[in-house]
Amino acid sequence: MPYLAMRPNGDRVLPLDVGDDNTILCPLCEESLGVRRSHYNRGHFVSKHFVHPRGSECPGESNLHAKLKTIAAMKLREVFETASVDHERQIPGMNRIADVVATFSAELYPFGKGLIVEIQHKHDEKEIGPITREYLNAGYSVFWAYQSDFDSHDMTFAERRVKRPWPHAVPLVEGVDGYSEPVQRLLDPEPTEEVCVEVPFPTEYLRAHALEVTPPLRGYYDEGRSPDGWERIDAVSLHGKGRERAWVNVLRSPSNHIFLEFWKKDTEDGESEYLITHIGSEFPERFEEFMEEARTWFSSEDVDQQVAHRVGGASLSFRGTALCESWLSLVKVPFGPVKFVVARRDMKGNTRTWAANYRSGDLGRLAALRHPIRRLFGDVAMDTGSEPVTETGESTAARERMTGNSPDLIRD
Repeated sequence: MPYLAMRPNGDRVLPLDVGDDNTILCPLCEESLGVRRSHYNRGHFVSKHFVHPRGSECPGESNLHAKLKTIAAMKLREVFETASVDHERQIPGMNRIADVVATFSAELYPFGKGLIVEIQHKHDEKEIGPITREYLNAGYSVFWAYQSDFDSHDMTFAERRVKRPWPHAVPLVEGVDGYSEPVQRLLDPEPTEEVCVEVPFPTEYLRAHALEVTPPLRGYYDEGRSPDGWERIDAVSLHGKGRERAWVNVLRSPSNHIFLEFWKKDTEDGESEYLITHIGSEFPERFEEFMEEARTWFSSEDVDQQVAHRVGGASLSFRGTALCESWLSLVKVPFGPVKFVVARRDMKGNTRTWAANYRSGDLGRLAALRHPIRRLFGDVAMDTGSEPVTETGESTAARERMTGNSPDLIRD
């Protein structure tokens, strides 16, 4: 099927350039050619082409590019019935001629002013990126047709491959350009005078929560003493090996109150967590009771249960201040390990917790906490009816008056 012919004056033409009544000649045999309109043959699209009279043996002049342009143009006329379809047409506003273009009478979303088909030959590589950007900037969508898109006399129009001018057609603006003046004032208001208002935290809140935000010895743990008077008395390691490390710091505040600071750290991701609790003079005796209860619990069958609920073990409740209550517990989680759990609850019921998995031998390591506690509070006198006596021979009550750890004297 020939796709190239000539007029009587010698001008070469394509099928889409001529009407049914035009006189068209074959460039090879110079016989008159007819024009067959686009149609479907057994369900397949056949584009408009030239035909020789019946009985002619002339194959007609062959031109691949002319054939592909004609097929593309006829396909666009089928897809966009109201569009004006041309080939080798210069695009308005730019110095570039498109292979085939369908121009719309009004902009059609999302194709813009028109749709351009550029045919990419196997050995005629065009600069797809720059050419596409030029067409998009001019408001036209682009479809790049490859030889693989053509089958006999049809072209596969894959709309998903069409490069559309939206959002490319949206103008690039900076800041608030293009907005109305009221909107500009809202988006970019005039600078206002800075207003500073000091809002002091309630003293009770600071006393109860300040240490939750910043560890008191932050930046001074190596030295063991901070410039404002916090002092680390001792440290007891629970987990010194493995990925998770856990330890307890014994701290003394500038006002001579005693705190336990429970820490754990993931050595791989660097994440750490701490909880600080205030202890008073009742702690040493209750700690010994907790240790005895813990040893009894670990020798029982409860510790080996694998059940769907929490199993509580030994528990120690203490209160170093009237503002907070704290407790240390051993708990077996559902179908899981035993954990150390430390918690603190304030007067409003707000609770913070710290937990670390129990490892074999942790109870013995925790027992080492009694040594710094005894140095600070004195030995626990286990005889009932007698006043506890310190290592120096002073009564616990006298020691409390000296250290200020009686609940009635808390000021931190």
